[in-house]
Amino acid sequence: MATIRITGVQMLVGAKKADNLPRILAYIKESDCDFIVFPEMALTGPNDGFSDPKTLDAWEQIAAACRQSYCTALVGTGSRAEGIVYIQSRIFDDQGEVLGTQEKLVPTETDRKWCRPGSKLKTFVHKGLTFGCLNANDLWVAPGFGPYPDPRLSCQLSQRGAGLIFHLNNSGTDHNYAPYYDANLRLRAREAACPIVTVNAASANGPLNIASGIMSREGEWLLSCPPSGEQVFSYDLEIEE
Repeated sequence: MATIRITGVQMLVGAKKADNLPRILAYIKESDCDFIVFPEMALTGPNDGFSDPKTLDAWEQIAAACRQSYCTALVGTGSRAEGIVYIQSRIFDDQGEVLGTQEKLVPTETDRKWCRPGSKLKTFVHKGLTFGCLNANDLWVAPGFGPYPDPRLSCQLSQRGAGLIFHLNNSGTDHNYAPYYDANLRLRAREAACPIVTVNAASANGPLNIASGIMSREGEWLLSCPPSGEQVFSYDLEIEE
């Protein structure tokens, strides 16, 4: 077994980098962990109105903060390539290098008004740990958010050798979805036989419909944050090598 310390930041996500970047940097600089995880689109906000040069500068600042704090950060961000916008998880390692990116593969109908689906499911290796990264609807392909087929991405990641899945989320406060999200997360972890670290965006509109925390490979919560307000959790997770 290997033990890694994971910090999750259930933070309020504003519409602009000017609101989000200073808090992301502060959380990284104050961290004492191997991995720190932020919600979906935590940097740019859930929109396509971000400035490319300012986003690039923000990425460089995040990389520098990771290098100074010796931690690896998974940050939700918007990304633009050849004029096409993607919802992306961007992974900055503890040396300040970009370990890789995972674009959202199953955007909702609302997402698709301003972004495109990614094209490739990836795994990443860092310090001997193979892991995957999913963005919100990638995990549960929720009914009511578009008639899209469920590729069971968590299962695919497990089949490709992932021992851990990070899930960057922004699911809101509609509690009609609460039973589905909870049961789905439990069953995905059991099917994949690996833990899932899920980090949701906090909301000013009431309790979230799924909290942030860590689901065990057996489908039981190892840790679950309160669903209201900004929350930060840290957990020493044992991973099979």
